[in-house]
Amino acid sequence: MILYDARMIEQARTIIAGRGRSVLKARRRALEEADAEAIHHLRVATRRLQAALDIFGPDLPDRERRRLDRRARTIRRKLGAQRNACVVLEVLSKVSPRLRRDEKRLAAGLKRRLGKTIAAGRHAGRRQGLPGLRKRLAALLGALRRDRAATRSSPAPAIDPARAGAVLRACREARNGGAEALHRLRIAIKRQRYAMEILAEAGVGGLRPAIREARVLQTHLGDLHDVDLLIDLVHQEAYRPGGGSLLRRLLRRRSRQAERVMSRLSRYRPVTGSGAMGRTAGRQAGPRSGGPRPEAGPRAAA
Repeated sequence: MILYDARMIEQARTIIAGRGRSVLKARRRALEEADAEAIHHLRVATRRLQAALDIFGPDLPDRERRRLDRRARTIRRKLGAQRNACVVLEVLSKVSPRLRRDEKRLAAGLKRRLGKTIAAGRHAGRRQGLPGLRKRLAALLGALRRDRAATRSSPAPAIDPARAGAVLRACREARNGGAEALHRLRIAIKRQRYAMEILAEAGVGGLRPAIREARVLQTHLGDLHDVDLLIDLVHQEAYRPGGGSLLRRLLRRRSRQAERVMSRLSRYRPVTGSGAMGRTAGRQAGPRSGGPRPEAGPRAAA
């Protein structure tokens, strides 16, 4: 997508500034509270900022754009291990009341380990801080203000064909219900959803239903991915008392969730095409309703 007049340059500047402020606010909260919700909000804020940089990329000052994009990615990746520990602990806490005594003892040990990972992340964040991006954001916005007069006539915002193609490929690959394929699909849908939100904010019409549909499927895929993370952890402890039975219990839970995800995916129609509003893919995008059942196991597609 390329900006086509001074009005769009100013619109890009406004949207990027708003996304940047969201990152700064979420970063302050993450440093103060460092809980699962604060970490989640900061990671989401960085992704949304990167989506804006991607959508408006061709007409942004290249050096400033790349520096801000790298910093947003660095912030998010520094929080990855802490985020995973938080969500796995949350899933484990949900299943704990139904566990047998030996399973509960194993779960208690896992909770202590996860708690240490979270505490270490909080301590490191407060001692070392998180990288900031205020100066890089200001540099990009300042360069945009200076370059405002250098606009040219170009196409309006549109759905990126490459991004749409990635979603379609991920949908096809996820038909077997494997953990890795479904995780890749979640990432592809997430990226396209954030891009569509930027386009909708920029005035592209007809995207709200697709955004809602993508959000629902992304949530289901995220819940399933959290269970897969816990399964991976328990799999390493399967030799301990209660480990095997807890693993089987989690695999049954995953199977039920995967069936719901596959049912939702069979009805999902990702937005494709190169026009400003794009188009909706046909039935070939998702798995067939009567297709293969999801594979059980933490890394069935690996």
